Amino acid sequence: MRRIRSYTAGDIKFQHLVPLLLVFAPLVSGCSQIEVPVGSNNVDTPTILTGSIQSSTDIAYSDISAEDRSAISRNLDVIAPNLDNGTVTATLTLPWLNPLSGNSGTLSDIDGTSLSETGCVSFRTTANTIAGIKLYSGTACRDVTQKFAVTGLAVADA
Repeated sequence: MRRIRSYTAGDIKFQHLVPLLLVFAPLVSGCSQIEVPVGSNNVDTPTILTGSIQSSTDIAYSDISAEDRSAISRNLDVIAPNLDNGTVTATLTLPWLNPLSGNSGTLSDIDGTSLSETGCVSFRTTANTIAGIKLYSGTACRDVTQKFAVTGLAVADA
């Protein structure tokens, strides 16, 4: 008859504790890895905490994609020297087109009066999207490379 060697620590034998450790170790380690997501790192789509009441900003971000906002920014970069000189008039209209999405629109009411102080311009734009044609008011600010980026966009009243 073969004899199994058992190690003891006082009156407790370790040989009998091994099956219990194998059963309870995964259960205990699973409890220590619980995570609760608090926010979102996605900067393209804002986190909407409630779905009951939509704001005009939520609608603007769902209708006009990041590529559309980039197309608007590129067109503002084209007239940037005129904005710096103050030669842009309120009647200037500037069309934009995103060939990837097929969305298009017209920039108007470009106000660069606070450009030298804040680095931002305000504008209005139409957007012809799959959701229809809507009017938006927005703000574009210069980044570190002095290129414009749309920082705010909301549905405007006609």
